[in-house]
Amino acid sequence: MHDLSTRFISLWSASDFVESTLGHAPLKGLKDAVAQLQVVAALQTEPTSSTEESRRHHAKLLLFQSDVLMDLAREMLHAFPYREVPACWRELYTDAGILKALALGILGSTCDKSAVSEMDDEISLLRKALRTCDQVLVMAGASGQGRKDFVFALIKTLEDRIQSTDIPSILPSKRKSTATQNEEKEKTTRVGGTGQIPRIQYPIPRIHLPTMDAFQEHINGPLGGTPLIITGAMDHWPALEKWKDPRMICRIAGPDRLVPIEIGSQYTDEQWTQKFVTMKDFVEQFVDDGDDAVAKGQVGYLAQHDVFDQIPRLRRDIDIPDYCLVAPRRQDGYQPPEDVLLNAWFGPGGTISPMHTDPYYNLLAQVVGRKYVRLYSPKDTPKLYSFATSNGIESGDEATDKDSGVNTMLGNTSQVEVEQPDLTKFPLFASAEYVEAVLEAGELLYIPLQWWHYIRSLSTSFSVSFWF
Repeated sequence: MHDLSTRFISLWSASDFVESTLGHAPLKGLKDAVAQLQVVAALQTEPTSSTEESRRHHAKLLLFQSDVLMDLAREMLHAFPYREVPACWRELYTDAGILKALALGILGSTCDKSAVSEMDDEISLLRKALRTCDQVLVMAGASGQGRKDFVFALIKTLEDRIQSTDIPSILPSKRKSTATQNEEKEKTTRVGGTGQIPRIQYPIPRIHLPTMDAFQEHINGPLGGTPLIITGAMDHWPALEKWKDPRMICRIAGPDRLVPIEIGSQYTDEQWTQKFVTMKDFVEQFVDDGDDAVAKGQVGYLAQHDVFDQIPRLRRDIDIPDYCLVAPRRQDGYQPPEDVLLNAWFGPGGTISPMHTDPYYNLLAQVVGRKYVRLYSPKDTPKLYSFATSNGIESGDEATDKDSGVNTMLGNTSQVEVEQPDLTKFPLFASAEYVEAVLEAGELLYIPLQWWHYIRSLSTSFSVSFWF
């Protein structure tokens, strides 16, 4: 046990940022927390009964102080729009989270059930430390020089210890296989519902492995080209086979890893919310039991999250498509991202992305399952009634719901329920032209810049979007 505690201290002592930038924030509390860790490190060298008790005492003080600092930083993270949060608060959250994870890890290594509470043993404390590391990655991006590498090293130490000490039966098979579920869900053809497939009237063209030059020419056509489905470009991805069973995704990612999910049928719903859950709980409660959860109105969706940056080992099973390397023409001042931006979309059948636009060109890769997709050209924007319009007339970036008085800030999202539109309220929508498809596993959907798109999962699904 003492050896594990030594490894936590060694990780911290050997990190590049200890002397240079840790304690950067103008907060005495952060320096005091670092001082507690230094005391614990000093006591580590002489493990007697009295020093062990003193070490636990200072580790508890470190836990308390770092927890307070995380709460302060969390409040400041939520006090600003996401992209406008000052770097100092992201860095404070990161440093405080690292110190908290170390405190939990050290206390866990004592194997003393009184370390935090009677309910905490070694494994539960190490799992709390692991969850804290994930919060640092998701909430603050592990901001600061050298922080992300340190957090990844700490996660590996924690996971190695947890797996060697406590190997649970991960997600026993209590339901039919995902492939069988998908086949059964897709037998129906009526519009609406979890797995029901509309009759395709205006299909999106499919093309098998276009050349880079051909794709470049296509996207630089009028208005950035038109939607296109590319087949064959993902055939070499290990994920196509490995991820068919959601429990395998859980095993690869790690059942104790914490991920942010959306709760609710879609983000425009009043009851929609977000929360952190472990990967194991997400798969068991919202994917394996997806039908029951959907029936109860408790749809869970891991949506628009770069899980590949948070959990790099998932990244090994996919590739960035070469088509992301083409150079779109810079229409209307368009600025591409510095690097291709990845986001994961993982959930049961019935998840919905309301009709919206994205700020970049997009290749949507369907890895597992099938999705119904419908796209509308930018020329039909006045007929799509975004939350920033009033009866189809633009009213600025923000909009106020006259009935609720709520400032929606959803200028890129349509108010229309695409498959069951209220044409009395949104009459122009009836004349809007669209293209559609059922996107199959192994296919790439090209979504041009500024095109509106609506997406509904027909079965358990894992998709990856590549913004370029």
